Amino acid sequence: MDKQAPAVALLAAALLIGCSTQTGTATGQTRVLLTDAPFPYDQVSRVDVYIERISASATVDTNGHEPGTIVAPHKRFNLLDLSNGVVADLGTGSLLTGSYVQVWVTINADSSSITLKNNTVLTSGHGINWYGPSVFSIIVFTDPPLQVTEQGAVVVIDFNLGRSFRPVNSADASAGFEFIGYIAALNTALTGSLRGAVTGAGDGPIPDASVTLLQKNPVYPADTATWGVFGTARTDAAGLFRMAYVRPDPSYVLVVEAPSSSAFGAAARSATVARGAETQLGTIVLPLK
Repeated sequence: MDKQAPAVALLAAALLIGCSTQTGTATGQTRVLLTDAPFPYDQVSRVDVYIERISASATVDTNGHEPGTIVAPHKRFNLLDLSNGVVADLGTGSLLTGSYVQVWVTINADSSSITLKNNTVLTSGHGINWYGPSVFSIIVFTDPPLQVTEQGAVVVIDFNLGRSFRPVNSADASAGFEFIGYIAALNTALTGSLRGAVTGAGDGPIPDASVTLLQKNPVYPADTATWGVFGTARTDAAGLFRMAYVRPDPSYVLVVEAPSSSAFGAAARSATVARGAETQLGTIVLPLK
């Protein structure tokens, strides 16, 4: 059974109608990277996901006809290591030049696991519900389509860990996780990044604050539940964060929330992401609850 990345990725599929899906006869070397939106649960020490292969398609296909493989790392990656712009190099493979509207990420669930800080290891069927077979593919719709030229391309697979693994009980990670699968595939040449710091009013840096990049729903701008999520991050021990590989847009809303155990609350501010540039947001001060 194949899974389609939900929410924003499905919306992107509708926007691809009418786009060119022609490929050329030349090939370009396409490098594939993996990154992650930081996992928000302090009880977890490792999240090891086994990536079988990454594939790309120039046409839309949701019927299980997997396209040609770009790279096949057959390797586990600890997603907790991949935050604040850190990436894992999955390898380089050849693709015909042209536009690619789908990327397939194939995962081996039986070889993946979550390790808690108390050394409990959660596995498929024993703490992790993958809702599928042991090996499955997540179909990611690209927006805009990935352009591969004879000079090649660098594609980043952004695995949003915090949204992909939903805890059964957020207060007790040993209760297990349900896998949903929020993944984006982006050409790094078309992205920008954000950087900032978070402190408490009259206090110092706030570590482990949740940072979320949102875009208002133009139909229901007052209903925050309908806003699209385009990036997440978490502050480090010094209260710093960096959100890499973000689609350019001048009208994002950045929301920062202190950990639930903190005396501080949340704050929001507008944010602009420009192609090929890093936006410096300075210090965001959170008020007392």
